[in-house]
Amino acid sequence: MRITTVTGKISYVVGVFALILILNVFIFNRLVNPTFDVMIVAALNIAYVVIGVRIFRGAEENRTDPRPWWRATARPAAGFWIGGGLAVAAFISCVGALASDPEDAFIPSISCLSYAVLAAFYLNSSVRLRGMDTVG
Repeated sequence: MRITTVTGKISYVVGVFALILILNVFIFNRLVNPTFDVMIVAALNIAYVVIGVRIFRGAEENRTDPRPWWRATARPAAGFWIGGGLAVAAFISCVGALASDPEDAFIPSISCLSYAVLAAFYLNSSVRLRGMDTVG
């Protein structure tokens, strides 16, 4: 399955985000303590991004072959924007972790770490894609 339209991509992102939110509010939040809850939600968010970048395709991309493991977007600009937004979210979460009492810093630290990993993934992808554009 390949998602190639903007509508399909937005539907995937909003739909899976809503599903994770619903699962968190009605199941995870009630069954596990907040520490495990944030770890489960962070893992699900990373998983849905990884799955999304595997099934999304740009207009000029090959739709039959799998993407290289490092490629997150069809063009560098999209990865720079997404990676930049995730880097800002990582920074805000990191500031929140540093400003928290030590016993309350775990949850924003997990958020900071997961946002930072995703930001690095998108930014690395864009740097590599930009290099491919200048070589070819």
